[in-house]
Amino acid sequence: MALRIRQLREEKKWTQEVLASKAGISRSQLAMIEKETRPANTLRLSAIAAALGVTTEDLFETDERERRLVRILRSLSGADADALLRVAEAMSTKPDAEPGAR
Repeated sequence: MALRIRQLREEKKWTQEVLASKAGISRSQLAMIEKETRPANTLRLSAIAAALGVTTEDLFETDERERRLVRILRSLSGADADALLRVAEAMSTKPDAEPGAR
């Protein structure tokens, strides 16, 4: 998680001071969260996510494909989301014809 916060901060070309100010926390608190020397509580994570313009979940997801899948799943109606999950589950249990084919 800490690396994702830092990655998002650096993508915006923000210093720790800038993000900390926008999130309403101290720079030292942010530094400890990024270094994983201090756990971040829910309020701090929510403030950091809001300052970065992302969801709290985005702080935990590092793979772009995973983030895209989650966004798609969230955008679907209940029945469509259920159908997508069934397809994904079927694909995950399907044996590959050749190793590394997917």
